[in-house]
Order: sequence, then structure tokens, then C-alpha cells
Amino acid sequence: MKINFFCDNHILNAIPHPVKAVKAAPEYYKNIKPQISNSPDSSTIKRCVPFLDAMSAGFVIPLWCDMFVTAKDGNININFPKNFAQAETLGSHSIEQLPNHPLVDRPYGKLLLKLINPWVIETSPGTSCLFTSPLNHMESRVKILDGVVDTDTYYNPVNFPFLWTGGDGEFFFEKGTPIVQVIPFKRETLNLQVGVVDTVRKSAASAKLGTHMKHSYRTEFWHAGKASTVRGWRLILDKIRQVKF
Repeated sequence: MKINFFCDNHILNAIPHPVKAVKAAPEYYKNIKPQISNSPDSSTIKRCVPFLDAMSAGFVIPLWCDMFVTAKDGNININFPKNFAQAETLGSHSIEQLPNHPLVDRPYGKLLLKLINPWVIETSPGTSCLFTSPLNHMESRVKILDGVVDTDTYYNPVNFPFLWTGGDGEFFFEKGTPIVQVIPFKRETLNLQVGVVDTVRKSAASAKLGTHMKHSYRTEFWHAGKASTVRGWRLILDKIRQVKF
């Protein structure tokens, strides 16, 4: 599977490039210790591989320039650098296009805004991309409206509709802030089945988990394709520790 990101030549070296999502891990996560106490079974979220796998899936598009938001009494102004070399940076949609959504009665819930993405994304045949807010970054001010695009055929920028969920105040978003996560996936037909749990298999899985004080899921069940060995998983954490924004 391949993924390519393209932008106009005149801004290619002026804006931050998309990165593997693991390299955009948030500061709060980097600073969490793996254990609460000296006991090896006092693990924190730092040892939760599903949490890390979600956060490091795919790629992150960083905010391509500084953004300053002023929100007060239901009015919002979003400003970008005056000399930013992109003709359009912000668009909007009518709230009639998303009527009665769950956040519509919250402050600014009727303002449906849109970031104009400078990147064209191209993927291998049969591959689409999920676009969402960066997973487990806990961003509380900008809620990207999730979308899936067939990026193997749609050779055009995918823009990012969003809701402002930050309330009143002044907010500065620095160029390079993780803003959107892009997760490529192969399109295929899924067959749903519902049945009775295999208690023997479930008990066997639980028994394996019970033999460890830490790293139980990672050691016994984690798919090695994400990082070929336990050492590979540690290298991922090392990269997270080293990345600074």
C-alpha cells in the first residue's frame, strides 16, 4: 500500500509535511510514566497497545500555518497570516446541510466551518482514507467531521469541515499543530455474523493474559505486523519520546 501527498510547488517547502502519526504523538502522552508505582502490574495508559495503535495509525496532517481564533458571544473570527501564499484557507457550510446534529445547541454549534486543505492525497488502487481528528490527542477545541474518501480515484484536495467546540476565548494554534489524522485502508466487503461466544477459546485467552504482570496483550496477542518484534514496539516509544514540536 502506498500513499502520496502533493501540494502546489510554491508552498511545498513553506508548510510542514504530513508525518507518520506516531511522530505526532501529543506531549501529555510522552510525559506519562509506564508504571504508577514500583509494582510491575501498576501499568498506565503508556502500556496500552490498543491506545498506542490508534494514536499511531496512518498519518497526521499538521496545520499548515498559524491560526488565531477569537470566539465571543456566539461570534467567531479565525485569522491566518496575511501573507500566507494560499488563496483560500477557510470556508463554510450552511447549517441546513447538517441540521439537528447533537452539538447544534452548544455554543457555536450552528457554525459549520471548513479548513481548506493544501494537500492532494493519492493511494494505491482499492485503498480509501478515513479522515478524523487525531486519535487520543484529546483536542477539545476543533472537532473535525469524520469522512472517508476513495483517494485512489479522487485526485483533489479533501477539505476538512469542523465544528468549533472550544467555547469563548482567544486561541492560538501554531503552525505544525496536528490537525487531521489520515488512516488508509483497503476496501473490502465485510460479512457480519452473530453467535454464542466460544467459552473454551475465551478462557484460554484469559489464562494467557493471567500469566503476565505487564505487557500481557502485547506479548500474547498483538499483531507483529505493526512492529515486527517487541523491540519494534519499544522503538516506536523511543521515537515518541524523541519527537519535539
